Amino acid sequence: MATLFPFPTATSELKLNPNVEMRSRPKGILGSLILLDLLGVVLMLMGLRQQFHQQGFLPEVLNVPYAGVMMLIAGVALTLPFFIWSIKASFGAFNKSVK
Repeated sequence: MATLFPFPTATSELKLNPNVEMRSRPKGILGSLILLDLLGVVLMLMGLRQQFHQQGFLPEVLNVPYAGVMMLIAGVALTLPFFIWSIKASFGAFNKSVK
């Protein structure tokens, strides 16, 4: 069957065996992504608290004017891998069920 996807090897093996992708991944990747996501959420919450309540939450060395914003950005950066992985997984499952 002809597809518009430019790489035929990416689609042909998954059509024959849909479990190939799960077996080829390391087993601990989902756990590490969840831990990164939790760490990012905690960092975002700490950044929000630091941005709006500046009463000695951080040590004096780290208490710079935009520490809360920097913590928020770092938290978002840590949550992005799990978000992207879950979006890819959900659209992959959607595409497999449509065909």
